[in-house]
Amino acid sequence: MSSAGWANAATLPPNWQILPVSPDVVEDGLPTALRSPQLGKEGKRLPQVQMVVDLPFAQVLPLVQTALKPVGTFSGELGSNQVARIDQGWGDVLLARRPELVRDYLRQYELPTLQQYVSEGALLDTEIPGRLARLERQFRFEGRGERMPALQGAFSYWTGSSEQRYGALGRSKSTVHVRVTQLDAVMGRPATAVTLWRTDDWPNPGGGIVGQVRALADANIFSSGPQTRIQRNSVPQPVFNPVFEALSAQPGARLRIGAGALDWIAPPKPVAAIIEPQRKAPDADAATIPAQRMLRIERVMALQTFEADDMQILADGSALLVQNHPFKLMRWSPADGDTPRTLWTAPQPSVSRWMLSADARGQVAHLLVDGQVMRYELAHPALVTHPLAFDQKGVLGDSYVRYFHDGNGVPLAYRRDYAGKRDTLQVWAPVASAADEGARWDYRLQFAAPRQHVMRGDFPGNAQVKPVQWDGPTANRWIEDVFGLSELDAATGRVLRVLPLPRRFGNVDAFDDIGMAQWTPPPFGSINGRWIAVGFVLMDGERRNPGMHVVDMDSGKLRYSLTMPGRDSLTVAAGSLDGRLLALGSAGGDKAAVLWNLDTGRSLTLQANRETCEELRQLQWSADGRRLWGRCVNALVQWELPAAWQSRQE
Repeated sequence: MSSAGWANAATLPPNWQILPVSPDVVEDGLPTALRSPQLGKEGKRLPQVQMVVDLPFAQVLPLVQTALKPVGTFSGELGSNQVARIDQGWGDVLLARRPELVRDYLRQYELPTLQQYVSEGALLDTEIPGRLARLERQFRFEGRGERMPALQGAFSYWTGSSEQRYGALGRSKSTVHVRVTQLDAVMGRPATAVTLWRTDDWPNPGGGIVGQVRALADANIFSSGPQTRIQRNSVPQPVFNPVFEALSAQPGARLRIGAGALDWIAPPKPVAAIIEPQRKAPDADAATIPAQRMLRIERVMALQTFEADDMQILADGSALLVQNHPFKLMRWSPADGDTPRTLWTAPQPSVSRWMLSADARGQVAHLLVDGQVMRYELAHPALVTHPLAFDQKGVLGDSYVRYFHDGNGVPLAYRRDYAGKRDTLQVWAPVASAADEGARWDYRLQFAAPRQHVMRGDFPGNAQVKPVQWDGPTANRWIEDVFGLSELDAATGRVLRVLPLPRRFGNVDAFDDIGMAQWTPPPFGSINGRWIAVGFVLMDGERRNPGMHVVDMDSGKLRYSLTMPGRDSLTVAAGSLDGRLLALGSAGGDKAAVLWNLDTGRSLTLQANRETCEELRQLQWSADGRRLWGRCVNALVQWELPAAWQSRQE
């Protein structure tokens, strides 16, 4: 028991007290007749009390009724019901004492569903024990007891109440409630629970006409004004003492008291498999590299000629830029000065979704926008346009369709589909990349992975799976989900591997570590480095600590949990082509980004002041691996890296 205690005669257990009348309720106008001391625990007044004795229901009920006669005349109901329908939290106490009932239930009603998921390719067989263990930890009695044959026996109960009114007009009232419940099936021996509380209800002195006028004077349009009546629950000493003393005096009563039924459940044990990540912050003595402004983006509206809402650095050091309104694709190189050249302007002023991507060497880029793909080759700098066509109707104009690329910059489409009996992650890939201007790109459904369906349930944060973006072609697809990283067969979408991840969101939790983070870049992987980076926002009280877990994709082990402590979010991240280096950046402060060497664990600081780079929004490596580029609200910048911090080229 977490808060139950022994009592002999009229002696309260440790930490339990009879507290004097609260000044707050006196100020709120509680009638004098109701101003009695109340039962409290650790200095806090209780809304109710539970008393449990090792005595039969038939013996306890008349004791309680006799003890309460001085309090008032009680009207009550004596009845019985199936143990399967016992309420007020005692069903959860029963299951905590008999965990085999929960396991039998899960084996009968949940295991077949999990096995079906395995046969469909949504779950691995090795995941079943962990899923069952989690279901067991979260299991609640309500609504399930009737499906347990062992709980078809009966229990007895009695509920009673006594109401009294006060004042000349009887506008104040109190109602004493008592409930006596047979707990033989719960405790495994003759036992009875007695629940006591009193509900007081009286006019609010500040809720009359004067109070309403004052509320109007405050001019708070979101407030409905003070309530006209006040209500509270408590355990007054005149109600508690007679019952407590009568039960304490019974031989063999073994009286325990608690604030509620859950006090008779032992605290859960931490899950042994949960290991708190060891976060690695930037080196305090790290060298710093200042940013060099390459292109100014003037933010004074009268002078502003363009904006940059997306960026792709090409092999020759030029940059493709996307402006969202009016929507344009532009190219800029240092020879162009401060004005990029427009390559294409959309017929409509803005679009809701686009994707700009390129191969790892920065030779070929693709812009997907408005039902078409534009291909741009550095060797032949001209846009080639291809209309899109999907093998299913309604996909092209579906606002829920998103895009990522295949590692070589060729766009892929995906959608989380919630229609039908199974939620799926649908991925479409082009049948062939047609080269001629105007030639159609036909997209065919590659798979509809049922893994999305097993994310249903009570999971923290967003349970929508996220595709992992790679810097080169991969044999299969990877996704981040609430349980970790999952490798999916590229032909069928069936789960092949699942790599568990440490906690990704919130405060330390010794009982659960699943769930995906917000305010971080999408997951991405390095072909040459053989790792996948997944975002996290770990909390220390109210302080956020964003960063990324770096997971070895071969061993499944965690290499690092790189973090930028105290930042509100992690805005951007980029891995080098050789897989040795990983840069993380955020929007605020002079420390725009931190570059880590994944071989040594050492870091380098990339500096940028507000004038040079306001709100870093994108990071990209140059194709030769010597520089990091940043797209800021007011500029394109780059950091020239020392030789030891450059990406090695093949």
